[in-house]
Amino acid sequence: MSNNLSSQFLKLSPTIQQEQLERFKGVCALYGYEGFFRLQNAHVIVIGNGGVGSWIAESLTRTGLGSITLIDFDNIELSNSNRQLHTLSSTIGQGKSKTLGKRLLDINPYLKLQVIPVLINKNNVITTIAKALNVDAQALEQRALTNLHDIATPNELAAKKFKQCDDYLANNGSYNDIVAPNVFVAEAIDDLFAKASTVDFLHRSQIPLVSSGGAGGRIDPSRVRIADITEAKGDQLIKRLRTELRRNFGYPKGVDEHAINKGSARHKHKEKLNDEKFKILCSFSDEKPMRAKDRMNTDVSPESWGLTDPIALPTFGASNTVTATAGLLLSSVIIRWIVGAKI
Repeated sequence: MSNNLSSQFLKLSPTIQQEQLERFKGVCALYGYEGFFRLQNAHVIVIGNGGVGSWIAESLTRTGLGSITLIDFDNIELSNSNRQLHTLSSTIGQGKSKTLGKRLLDINPYLKLQVIPVLINKNNVITTIAKALNVDAQALEQRALTNLHDIATPNELAAKKFKQCDDYLANNGSYNDIVAPNVFVAEAIDDLFAKASTVDFLHRSQIPLVSSGGAGGRIDPSRVRIADITEAKGDQLIKRLRTELRRNFGYPKGVDEHAINKGSARHKHKEKLNDEKFKILCSFSDEKPMRAKDRMNTDVSPESWGLTDPIALPTFGASNTVTATAGLLLSSVIIRWIVGAKI
C-alpha cells in the first residue's frame, strides 16, 4: 500500500481520527486498515434514492465510505413507508436526497456529502454526472466516446482503478484523466429511458457501475441475484433495459430470454452469449412477480368490512426485505471493488 493512500484520513485531527476509528473499528477488523483507508478515499454516486438506492447509500456510509453524491428529485410520500429507508412520519413531503443526506451525516458527520435534487433524464445525464464529478460536461462527453468492445469487464475495470488510486493519491489528487479512479456509481432509476441513457454514458465513460433491476411483486429475498445485464432472467425492467440498449445504443444482440430457457438453445448459443455480455452488473430477481389484481382474486375486499371508498392499489406491491436485499447486494459489489476483493 502506498503511504499516501491514507492521506485523506490523516488530514483529520488526531481526536477525530480516534473517533472515526472507534466508529468504524468493525470495518477495520473486516477489511483491514488499508481497506478502510480506501473506503475513506472513495467517492460513490447514488442515482435514485428510493426503495433500493436509499439502502445502497446507507450501507456504503456505514461501511466507512468517505464521499457520496445523492441524485434524486422526488419527495417522500406516505406510501413509501413499506420500502424506503428515509420514510418516517416526520419526513413526509421532504426531498428524498436531502433527507437521506441528513441521515447519512447523522451516521458519519465527517462524510463528504453532495446532494443534487435533479430529475435525471436522457437529456441531462452528461451535465448531471459532470456536476457530481465537478468536471467540465463537454470534456466528460468527449471522454465517453469509448468503443463498447474496448471496455473491460467490471472486475477488470475495478482492478485497474484499484491500482490507479495509489498514484492518484500519491499525487495529491492529481491525475491525467478528468475522472478520478476512486469514483463508482450505483444506478437505481425507475424510468427506462433515463436508466438506459445513464447506464450507457457511465459504461462508455469507463466508470465502474452497478444497475438496479425491478423488485416489485416479489417476497423472497433469497431469489435476488447479481449478474451481467445479459444474464438476468425474470426481471422485466432489466429485460426492457437490455432491449433499449441494443435497439438505440448499439449494444450486441443476443438470444431472447425464452430461448435461453430452452436446453437446446442454451447449448447452441452458450459461446455466443458469453461473447455478447454487456459487461455491466445488475441486481435482479428470478421470482415470478405477483400483481395486486391477482392477489385480490383470493383476498377479502375493503368493502367486505364496510369501507366504501377504498384507495387504488399499485400494479405491484413491494417488500422491504427484497428492495433492501437488492440495495445491500449492489453496495457490496462496490465495496469489494474499492477494497480490492474479488466479486
